[in-house]
Amino acid sequence: MPVLRSTTREAFMTGRGEGQPIHVVGDEVTIKISTRDTDGAFAVFEGITQPLQGPPLHRHLTEDEWWYILEGEFKFEVDGREISASAGATVFAPRGSAHTFQNVGAAAGRMLTTVVPGGLDIFFAELETVAPRGSVPDPATMVPVFERHNLELLGPPLGARSAASTSL
Repeated sequence: MPVLRSTTREAFMTGRGEGQPIHVVGDEVTIKISTRDTDGAFAVFEGITQPLQGPPLHRHLTEDEWWYILEGEFKFEVDGREISASAGATVFAPRGSAHTFQNVGAAAGRMLTTVVPGGLDIFFAELETVAPRGSVPDPATMVPVFERHNLELLGPPLGARSAASTSL
């Protein structure tokens, strides 16, 4: 059940297992602090990524993004640079950078993500309408959502690119 809060700025706490759940192209995301909670300043969410999964290569034109790894082993790619990160590590991708990540561990991984300014949670909610749970994401339906939110869809996830290069 989503936690509903007043639109007035006031202190609050989101407990373990609480928040607004959203399914984002294979990841389970829980919005802990929404863009609306901060009047657009930032958003914080927890993501669970299954083994060998991760988002497509993309770029945020207006948000900085950073991840704090809670559990698991991840490989990030930021502007072509590979970064390995495990529990306790923090990874930063500045606005304008091409980036993606993949859970390279054997179990589900968890990350806490912050974006500044906010807005990515609103993008996730809209993206879920064109790429619902259980569907195969179609870039043709996703691109207009990316564009409306000042993001660019640049390529497939790391796992798809790895599979393609090993089959050649």
